[in-house]
Formats: sequence, C-alpha cells, structure tokens
Amino acid sequence: MPVRAALVRAAGRALRLGFRTSAVDPAAVRSIVVIKPCCLGDLLLATPSLAALRQAYPHAYISLAVSSWARPAVENSPHVDALIDCEGFAGQRWLRWSAYRRFVTTLRAGSYDLAIVLDRSLFASLAAWRAGIPLRVGIDSGGRGFSLTGRVPWNQERHETDLYLDVMHAASVPVSVAGQPFYRPAAIHQMFADRVFEEWQLNDRGPVVVIHPGGGSNPGMKLEAKRWPATRYAALADRLVDTVGAQVVVVGHASDAPVARQMRMAMRHEGPDLVGQTSFGQLAAVIERGDLYIGNDAGTTHLASAVDTPVVALFGPTNPTVYGPRSEAGAALFHADACPLRERRALGAVSACPGCQCVKAITVDEVQEEAVRLLQTHVRARRTPTERT
Repeated sequence: MPVRAALVRAAGRALRLGFRTSAVDPAAVRSIVVIKPCCLGDLLLATPSLAALRQAYPHAYISLAVSSWARPAVENSPHVDALIDCEGFAGQRWLRWSAYRRFVTTLRAGSYDLAIVLDRSLFASLAAWRAGIPLRVGIDSGGRGFSLTGRVPWNQERHETDLYLDVMHAASVPVSVAGQPFYRPAAIHQMFADRVFEEWQLNDRGPVVVIHPGGGSNPGMKLEAKRWPATRYAALADRLVDTVGAQVVVVGHASDAPVARQMRMAMRHEGPDLVGQTSFGQLAAVIERGDLYIGNDAGTTHLASAVDTPVVALFGPTNPTVYGPRSEAGAALFHADACPLRERRALGAVSACPGCQCVKAITVDEVQEEAVRLLQTHVRARRTPTERT
C-alpha cells in the first residue's frame, strides 16, 4: 500500500472514533439528498440505485447533487425531485473553497434527514456532516468516510453499480431492482435519430454499428491511455462493412474530433460522422436505434448499455469487472496480463503506467469476432417512427 494511502487510512480510523454510527429508520426520513458529483458514466451506473431509493421512499423528497458535466445523465430522471449544483469541487483535483462553502450552505438549507454519498471523496462526505444532516450513509474508501454514520467499505473488487446498491442497502433500501443502468431518450431526441436514419437511409440496409473512438477525458480525470488506436477502429469499421454490410456511424464529444478525424481518414468507406453534433439525449437516441455499439471505457459506452443496445467495450487500464457492461448483450475485451498495474486497478486510483499499452493488446480480430457474434445472437427489430407511436 502506498505511504499516502496508508496515512489516510490510519487518520480515518482515528477520526471515526469521534463519529457514531446509526441505523436508518425509514419512518423518520422525509427528505433525502444523494451526492454524486461526477461523472456521466458513474451517474448512469447509479441509476439502479436511484430507482431503488425511489421505490423504498415513494413519498420522500429526493434531491441529487451533481455537476453540470454529469447533469445530462439524470436531468430527466423520474426518480429525482430536484437537482442541486455542486460545481466547483465535483471531480476537480483542487477545491474551489468558495463554491464548496456554497454547496454546504445549500445542503444545510435543505434540512435533509438523510444524505447518501455515492462518491469516494472525503469532501463529499464531509459536506453532508458540515451541513448538519443527521444520517449520512456512503462509501468508505480507505478511511475517507470517517464522518459517515453508515459506512460501506470499498475493500474488494466489485462492480460500481453493485457498490452503489450496497450503499442503498445500508440506507434501509431493499435492493430488488435489477442492477442494469438505464436511460430513456425523450421523444424530441428520438425524432433527431429518426432524421439521421432517414437522411442516411440507414433503415433500409445492413446493421447499424455505432462507434465511439474517443473518451478518456472528464473534469475529474484525463486518461487517453483508455483509447484503442484510431487506425484500428478504422480497420475494424472497414471489415464490418465488407463482411456483414454494416453501416458505421461515428459519434463522440466535440473533444473527440481529432481522434475521430484520424479514424475517418484511415477508412475506405464513408458514413455519418456525428462527432460534436449531438446533445447527450440525441446521442442516446442514435445509439438506441443502432444494432451494435463499439467503444472504449467511457461515458458513451455506459450510455449504450443504459439504452439496451448490444455493446463491445474495450478496456485497459481500467477494469471491466468494476466498470464493464452488465447485460447479456454486452462484451468486454480486456488483457489483464498486459498491465503491470493490474493488482492496483480494482481498489486504487485509476492510472496508467508510462507508455501504457494495455488497450493496444486487443486486436482487430478479437473485436470483429465479438461484434459479429453479438450481431448474430442479438438481432434487434429496428423501430421506425410509425412503430413507436
């Protein structure tokens, strides 16, 4: 264990002596705040927990503290009554103390009975304590959750969705909701996808394969080592066009434009390029209409799983056991032996060794094989606008 982590753990154990644990009495809970600042993929992985919370507390007022970056993942959630801005410290390496104090003030003004902290940050759990919230249940990562009244230790390799559900269980929430993330695009976003499919005549030909070659960048972390090479995505796309008649749609955030351009320039076949041209909801609708999604470990990949599209996810150096797709129509490709950090990956901060080559161990042949398998075993009836209404 690194020296810093050992010191934090020891300090947490000492400090927790000043905080008493207590069970949550559902009858005494009328207002709840869930603190999960970042990021898009993590919020999607938390959707089963939000559903379970609403089911357990149908009459409680539930707020969700989230950053503007991750807000699109939950802004239309039927399980949340209000969203609270926690900008300024969410996912940032350095706190903006003025913003943090405003956040604590906002929490205090809410007079919440229960805070559920789905974040490993010391500052997230401390904010609930400083706001005077009597019941505080959350993740205790390496001693950082010392101020919580209900601590769920993060001490084993466990899928992130299941870890969040463990926290819910500690908050007296019966975990009967399936742990599959979900997101449903609004009708207006489905109309956008309809136009894309009509303009490119995607409804009348082979399977639609949506590819996201970017990712690895958000307010809390920049880890471009998670990206499979753009030239390999190009080779894969051309092979799928040649072998199964696939129609390839390239998607991504505006920041993914350089890697998407590199992929497009290396391809022989043309197709829709929607990089930087969609909102979160529009992107979800396009992926939902597709027959298959392929991408790196990124928020867009979690979105594909959340809209129930078959997924081939490419991992390294992050761990698919913790972040991989949950459904039967999801495949995670990963070479654990390619990474010297594999023993730290599950419980330490996600990082990459110098010159990280983990994801590059995945070959084009491997991805093509999984893609074809999913296209053959999970044939989807493509919904037209008429069939949806």
